[in-house]
Amino acid sequence: MFTGIATDVVGVHGCVMAEHNHEALGVCAASQHGVFSRTDAQSFGISDGVLRYRVGIGMYRQLAPGVYAVIGSVESVRQRISAAVKSMPSLAAVSHQTAAELWGLTDRGIRSIEVVTTRWDRVKRIGVTVHESLDLMLEDIVHHDGLAVTSPARTVVDLGASNKWIVEAAFERGIRHGLFTLAEVEQLLMRVARRGRRGVGVIRPVIEKRRRWDTSTESALEDDFRNLLDDEGIRPPQPQYVVKEADGRFVCRADFAYPLERLLIELDSEAHHLDRMTFRRDRSKQNRAVVLGWTVLRYTWWDVHERPSQVCTEVAAALEQA
Repeated sequence: MFTGIATDVVGVHGCVMAEHNHEALGVCAASQHGVFSRTDAQSFGISDGVLRYRVGIGMYRQLAPGVYAVIGSVESVRQRISAAVKSMPSLAAVSHQTAAELWGLTDRGIRSIEVVTTRWDRVKRIGVTVHESLDLMLEDIVHHDGLAVTSPARTVVDLGASNKWIVEAAFERGIRHGLFTLAEVEQLLMRVARRGRRGVGVIRPVIEKRRRWDTSTESALEDDFRNLLDDEGIRPPQPQYVVKEADGRFVCRADFAYPLERLLIELDSEAHHLDRMTFRRDRSKQNRAVVLGWTVLRYTWWDVHERPSQVCTEVAAALEQA
């Protein structure tokens, strides 16, 4: 009789523990967009047999070998990304264009899922591009938005395998938003650079060009204008230059300036300069600057991208005349 009671108690205790383990795994999966791996389950004491049973009764859904989703979790792009990383047999992270989008380095949208890993099992995964890298280290991976993602610095270096203009824009956006410093990217590049590594030939000149500038701009349009002058060999202006009256009163802050030549350059983006109040304020500041002896050139996105030669000619002429 005593033995029977003890057996019943053990059985109840086992059920309680099993339910507790399931809840703990559910919390873990929720932090990973509803996804968990076989290794995750084992860490909570859930065996392969229990996994198969719960898949069979509809508690879990198998996404890939050794990768599952909790039934009821939201099916999304991020869930597919999480599953792709979890399906790798060794150290892995979201990388390249996908990582750049997650960090906000680009705004092209997630068109495909890219993952980097130290060892690829050569199993094809639909909709997933796998990059094998022997230089991937744990320090290169950051947990961001419930996903294992290559760090911003590592991401922009890997992104070097893409179009040059995409890399330049991502690099400047990362600097501007404080996601990495020039020194951090240089240090990582020194560690991973080797003959034949994709992307090194693109990111290295971007870094060399950036060394010539010791300050950050405030928009992608300013980045494009600065790169335009640099490519044409025009001496770089000072960004975010403050103009004051003789008595020290604030007049304006120009996007770029050549103080010795008393030349100001303003870049008008559609997002920040087309409303009526901003339009009036810009003209008022420009008039005050002109009265103080400054020449002011104004350019739009269309000018910089559709007639770059004319922009460079005008800037060079203004400097020569000054």
